[in-house]
Amino acid sequence: MQTYDLRGKVCPEGYVLTMRIIDKLRPGESAEVLMDSFECAAMVVYALKDDRRVVAKVDRSGSLVRFTFTRV
Repeated sequence: MQTYDLRGKVCPEGYVLTMRIIDKLRPGESAEVLMDSFECAAMVVYALKDDRRVVAKVDRSGSLVRFTFTRV
């Protein structure tokens, strides 16, 4: 699993980069994305809420949001 550190990226850059990472995943592949923009994190969650092609796990610790995405 590859990890992408997007801390310090503001919206919409963090959101756009995250969606590009997700789009590049092949079935069965996973990626981890770290970000510290709650606004971007909320946009990602909202964009994926009805997407059945990706399973997203979200962990929040202080200002850090850690996403784990898996393409199904």
